[in-house]
Amino acid sequence: MEPGTAHKPALITFPPSLDSELARFLLEHYGIEHEEQPHAFIFCFFVTLWHGSTVIFPLLYNESLKLVGPQAINDYFDQRCAPELRLWPQAADGKRQVTSDWTLFNQTLALATAVFAYYHLLPQRQLMMLPLSRGTPPLEQESVHGAYPLFAGALKILLRLTAQRAQQSLDQIRTVFGQVDTRLADGRKFLVGDRLTLSDLAFAVAAAPVVLPPTYGGPIPSFDEMPPEIQAAVKEMRSHPAGQYALRIYQEHRLGICRSRKPIPALTRETGLNRL
Repeated sequence: MEPGTAHKPALITFPPSLDSELARFLLEHYGIEHEEQPHAFIFCFFVTLWHGSTVIFPLLYNESLKLVGPQAINDYFDQRCAPELRLWPQAADGKRQVTSDWTLFNQTLALATAVFAYYHLLPQRQLMMLPLSRGTPPLEQESVHGAYPLFAGALKILLRLTAQRAQQSLDQIRTVFGQVDTRLADGRKFLVGDRLTLSDLAFAVAAAPVVLPPTYGGPIPSFDEMPPEIQAAVKEMRSHPAGQYALRIYQEHRLGICRSRKPIPALTRETGLNRL
């Protein structure tokens, strides 16, 4: 089926981004068949503006559905999925904890890992041209390869990359990992309650740049290709219980789920999605 149809929505992404990865993770968890449409940085703003009247990515859309960002994707499908797939607890205290974790992981930690990683990676032009352009339309790939300083410079400005900010981000990463270590110290399998929640997915994705899970869905350099500063951080964070936990979430929950679950019927026109 063509991308953007009512039965198979398209997901517009900037492939390396953490929000795009969290959207992929969520859609796989809920069993939502979709077609990813990767776009290079800068280009992705124009594509989401055209299809969703927003410059925010990722965007999941078809003729009757527009969900902007991973939080909107989670909010929409968690209300429509089978009970065993819900990522929000039913108890009020569990909901409060997941809400708090969303801010800590998807905002604080994700920003810190992105700043730290991009600060050390963007100067490596040959290493980064592929992650910034893989899977995108040919014109975008040519643009990234031919005008790499423009794309790297835009990310540097957006993330306000400096040596001081990169060090502060690494300190923030250590702080959050320490907090997660403390929560895991009682032997719990998941961060909230006794089942997988949004807290688990949000932490695993936000931690990905400093633990490098093998099943990360976007294009990122391998450990051996990484600059020494990132290699050192990965070794350090993998030594934490929190780092091993993030890797376990990826190993047990990230790969191959979509093939074993039936699509949620809410994606068809008959469900009234044309109201959105």
